[in-house]
Amino acid sequence: MPDHLVERINASLAAEQAQRAATMSGTSVTPLLASARRRPARLVFAVAGAAAVVVLVAVVGSNLFTMSQPISVTGSAALASTSSARELSGGAPPNAAAKAPKPSGSALSASAITIQHSGTRYTRADFVTQARPLRTATFSQPQPQDASDLGPAATTPGLIECLRAIGAAEAQVVRADVGLYDGRPAVIIVTTTNGILMAYVVGPQCSQADAAVLRPATPLP
Repeated sequence: MPDHLVERINASLAAEQAQRAATMSGTSVTPLLASARRRPARLVFAVAGAAAVVVLVAVVGSNLFTMSQPISVTGSAALASTSSARELSGGAPPNAAAKAPKPSGSALSASAITIQHSGTRYTRADFVTQARPLRTATFSQPQPQDASDLGPAATTPGLIECLRAIGAAEAQVVRADVGLYDGRPAVIIVTTTNGILMAYVVGPQCSQADAAVLRPATPLP
């Protein structure tokens, strides 16, 4: 039987006994009633104490959970802040350089190009025989200081653009001769790319926008 029921029963019995004793002897029953009241009070205090402990545990657990939250939030905020700082400073992800498009254009330097103006009359039938010596010939008439009136391809900057247009921008050595091809003004180009000789004939107006090809790539044995 629960303690609180036992205490209530005992209190009731004590009260009846006190009333009987008062009836018989007329004595005061106050001390007995005071003792009976103290016992229920102890039970109330015990229950209240247990409830206070439960509430304290809940409050402490809630505070611990709340204190642990800012750590993860702070970590995320730090990552976001680092990323934002990289963008503001113009930085790029480590793999951005690998993905960045490579600049277009030729790596051919002007020093690898030699142009002469011999006025030689090249023909379709004898072209290979006539063009082959250009690779090793000594140019007696190198490019004049101002050859722009002969056409863009007669100058070094213009010839570089022309080489890009005809697909010969990877050549390591370029020898060109301004002359005639089948009676038409032309620039005869001989390139060396990884040891392979190739000859081209273009019009003097050859540029990156207009190749003006008079004879396509011709291997030189």
